[in-house]
Amino acid sequence: MKRPSVLLALFTAYAITGFAQQKTVERAIVKSKTAVTFPQNISRNAGGDDDGNTGFGAAGGMESKSTVYFKGDMIKTYSESDFGNTTVIIDKKDKKTTTLTEAMGRKTGFYSTEADEAVMRQRMDSIRQARGQQANSQNNTEAPEAEIINSNETKKIAGYTCKKAIIQTKTRQGVINEAIVWYTPDFKMPPGYPMAGNTGGGGFGRGMRGQGGGGFGITGLDKIDGFVMSYEVKRPNGFEMSMEVTKVELDPAIDDKVFEIPKGFDVKPIGEMRGQFGQGGRASRNAGNNN
Repeated sequence: MKRPSVLLALFTAYAITGFAQQKTVERAIVKSKTAVTFPQNISRNAGGDDDGNTGFGAAGGMESKSTVYFKGDMIKTYSESDFGNTTVIIDKKDKKTTTLTEAMGRKTGFYSTEADEAVMRQRMDSIRQARGQQANSQNNTEAPEAEIINSNETKKIAGYTCKKAIIQTKTRQGVINEAIVWYTPDFKMPPGYPMAGNTGGGGFGRGMRGQGGGGFGITGLDKIDGFVMSYEVKRPNGFEMSMEVTKVELDPAIDDKVFEIPKGFDVKPIGEMRGQFGQGGRASRNAGNNN
C-alpha cells in the first residue's frame, strides 16, 4: 500500500526539479572581479585574431572589480582598477552608451550611438585594409563558429551551483582557442545584457548590441544556457584573462538615480574624441583591445 505513495513522491520531486522553468531576471546587481595579463613581445597591430584580440607592444597586467546594475532598459557598470575608475551606462531604449573615466584627478567622458559605432567600425576596417589586413566588419566577416563542450563537473560560485562548459573556436589560421566557462542554469538575463558580468570595458556599447562575442571577444557566450559566473581564457601569445562573479542580487530595489551621470564629468559626443580614437587608431593600439 505504501509503494504508490513512494512512487508519487518520486514523481513529484522529479517534476519539481526536471520541469522547473529557468528564471529570466528583470533586475539584478552583479559584482565580479577580473584579471588580465597582456602578452609579451607582440607587434602592435589593429587586426588581431578572429575573436578580436589584438597584439600589444609590452607586457603587463590589470586587475579590476566591477559592479553591474541592471534594470529594464538600463545597464550600468562601475569598474575600479589601479588605472582609474570607469563607468559605462547603457540605455537600450535610446540606443546610447555613455562612458565615464575618472583618473589622475580628471573626470571625463563620451557618449556614442549605434550610428557612431557603425562609423567607428568602418574607420577601423579601413585602417586594417590599408595595412593589408582583412577587415573584421560585421558586414563582411562573421564571427567564428563556436562549439560548446559540456562537462559533468560542478562547483559553487557566489552561492550558486555552477556547471562547467568549454567553448572552442577556430581562427582563420586554424588555431583552436578555448574558454573555460562556469555557469548557473538557475537563471539568465534577457537579450542585450552584457554577458559575463561586464560591458566589454566600455567599448562603444558592445553590451548594448548583445552580440555573441560577449565580454572581451569570447565568441559563444550567448549559447550558454544560464548565467556565466566565471570564465578563463588563455592564448598562445601569452594573453590570459579570468573573471569570477563574487555576489549576485536578484530583483533588488534599484533607484533610477543610479543610472544618472554624476556631477563633475565633462561628457562629449564620440565625434569630438576622434583625435584619440579615430586618427590611425593610436589610442586603441596603445591601450590594447577590450576584446
